[in-house]
Amino acid sequence: MQFIISTSIRNGSLFLYLDNMLVSSNGEPATINIETDRDHIVHWYVEGEPGSAYAVTISAPKNAEFQLTKNLGSGGKDFGGFTF
Repeated sequence: MQFIISTSIRNGSLFLYLDNMLVSSNGEPATINIETDRDHIVHWYVEGEPGSAYAVTISAPKNAEFQLTKNLGSGGKDFGGFTF
C-alpha cells in the first residue's frame, strides 16, 4: 500500500513524519510503501512567521485521507498528528 502526501508552507519550515521517520520537509511531496497489517502514526511540526499559511494533504491510503490548511498563530509554531 502507498502513503502519498504533499505539504506546503509559506515563510517557514514544515516537517512531516510517518512512524517517527521524516518523510517530507518544506513542501516536498512523497510516496512511500507502507505495511498494511499494522497501525501507523503520522505527525508534523511547523515553525515560521506568525500568520504564515501551511497545508498538509494525505491522498492515500483511503483510511488516512486528510487535508488541513491553517495559519500559524502568534507563537509561530504548530503541530498535529493522528493514527491510521
